[in-house]
Amino acid sequence: MLRRPSEPRGEGPGLGSLVEDLLGQIAYFIDQKVSLLRLELEQDVALVIRHLVVLAIGGAIAGLGLVLGTMALAFWVAGSVGSVAAGFGVTGLAFLAIGAIIVAIRVGRGVDRSRSRALARTTSELRKDARWLSNGR
Repeated sequence: MLRRPSEPRGEGPGLGSLVEDLLGQIAYFIDQKVSLLRLELEQDVALVIRHLVVLAIGGAIAGLGLVLGTMALAFWVAGSVGSVAAGFGVTGLAFLAIGAIIVAIRVGRGVDRSRSRALARTTSELRKDARWLSNGR
């Protein structure tokens, strides 16, 4: 450790100086950990935003295709049944049932935990560092 010019040559740094250095190093360490957490969160947010944009664009295109396909199906059913209202009603009920089945399957699977690994690792490291600091090592 470097000595300050005002310290005598035969003596090492004083207790106050050592405590000050230790506190400075702890503050730097905590700042680095918080910076790492912030970077990981920014990366995760950027990834989520990219996925949401792709999902929105794909959803809009799929929605347009679904509307056009549904209208064609409803008119075809209307031709078979003989009533336009009945054709649209049967088609609407069929899509309602299909949508309910898809939602029930997705809710049954639960949330995908693989996306939160980086945040979990950072949180684990921060807890480990907090234990290390509280033990005085």
